[in-house]
Amino acid sequence: DQLLGYGMQIADAVEAAHRHSIIHRDLKPGNIMLTKQGAKLLDFGLARLEPKATPVSETLSRLATDDKLTEKGAILGTFQYMAPEQVEGRDADPRTDIFALGTVLYEMATGRLAFAGKTRASLIAAILTSEPPAMTSLQPLTPPMLEQVVKTCLAKDPDARWQSAQDLKLQLQWIREGGSQAGVPAPLAKRRRVR
Repeated sequence: DQLLGYGMQIADAVEAAHRHSIIHRDLKPGNIMLTKQGAKLLDFGLARLEPKATPVSETLSRLATDDKLTEKGAILGTFQYMAPEQVEGRDADPRTDIFALGTVLYEMATGRLAFAGKTRASLIAAILTSEPPAMTSLQPLTPPMLEQVVKTCLAKDPDARWQSAQDLKLQLQWIREGGSQAGVPAPLAKRRRVR
């Protein structure tokens, strides 16, 4: 229950950034602070303003124009928490942060990284081609519904992931409130796409 509560708070914080068209691009446990007021996202040093956004401040304007941080093909972030598109140097969007949040939830539930490798190359290969070990095999008390929600976060194809942090939060809330044992609703990606 505590994991679900923290997960909802982190999803709220990610959604707040996304509402301002900010993609964090380095979401990981070290950049999340849990406070009495809720989860806070830290270290927006690699953040990027979505191209379609209009900067509302000088700081946000720098996020949109810093060539070192927005260069096409640049690989930025912490590899263990990167989405496949990020590892390949493709553009990040809110679903990139959803993947990273899935890796954080996986680690919170199991105590292990979702993707690991002895070398950077083997780690990248795991992110691009492998599924992480089943959460229930590492932590048998993990609710199957949570495992399915996290699995959706970790989909290789961004269109198969939750399309917003709000969608993810609602799924976590649904589980916390005793959602159906039959399974988890399909991700909204099947109904709409985010671009």
